[in-house]
Amino acid sequence: MRVSRSVQWGSLTGMRKVETPEQMTEEYRATLIKIVYALASTEFASVEQHQPWINQAPTAEDRFIQAQITADEAHQGFIDSRMLRHFGQEGEEMADRLLALRMGEHPIAAFNVPMESWVEVVGFCFCMDLVAWYHLRAMEDCSYAPLAREMTTMVGEERFHASFGAKRIKDLVRDARYQEQCKAGPAEAQKAVDKWYPHALDTFGSATSKFSELAVGYGIRRWGNEELRQMWRKDIDPQIEKIGLVVPSPEAGRIIH
Repeated sequence: MRVSRSVQWGSLTGMRKVETPEQMTEEYRATLIKIVYALASTEFASVEQHQPWINQAPTAEDRFIQAQITADEAHQGFIDSRMLRHFGQEGEEMADRLLALRMGEHPIAAFNVPMESWVEVVGFCFCMDLVAWYHLRAMEDCSYAPLAREMTTMVGEERFHASFGAKRIKDLVRDARYQEQCKAGPAEAQKAVDKWYPHALDTFGSATSKFSELAVGYGIRRWGNEELRQMWRKDIDPQIEKIGLVVPSPEAGRIIH
């Protein structure tokens, strides 16, 4: 995707994109750094979740893709950390903190949940990486130029992760050979979707978030939390039904609304 030189939406529309922290108002800076910190935290936490399964996936292709996903997430995390370090001592401390966090300490709850089977890994990619794709799409061509430039590769990587999850969930329901390789089938696929679907909905954040409004208003994100959540549902719900599984209740297991 082409990155424009000017801000495309929000209160700064038509102005040149922001390139450095020195060009930011305090409110813009606080909003942006919170987004980048949250983004980086999900990348490093996802590495921790995926890593144990690199050599345990049922096929050689799965093992290769699992390794690629883990590498992509680590790469994205380090890109985000470098952005944080542009913000002086505060950013340096945030980046260092992210590298020290371990399972149970990550700021977003879903990323403290372990993947307890290969089927759960697949369900995570199907549900959660599609969430990540929508979050990153919302920042394509955003008002902070360094972040906008990074989205040109990150968005494609997350789409690959989500597409892999969708393919393997479908294989677990319809492909007898893959079912045999995984020692699992439709029932296990349904359980994995049931586990990650509410986590995915929560990961979009509160529908009434003031922070979400600021991010859209400053042109950092194109859509707010609730709009992104409904976009995700309109995408994934028909996929779940077409595969032959049951769409979980959007209220069951939820913590954040």
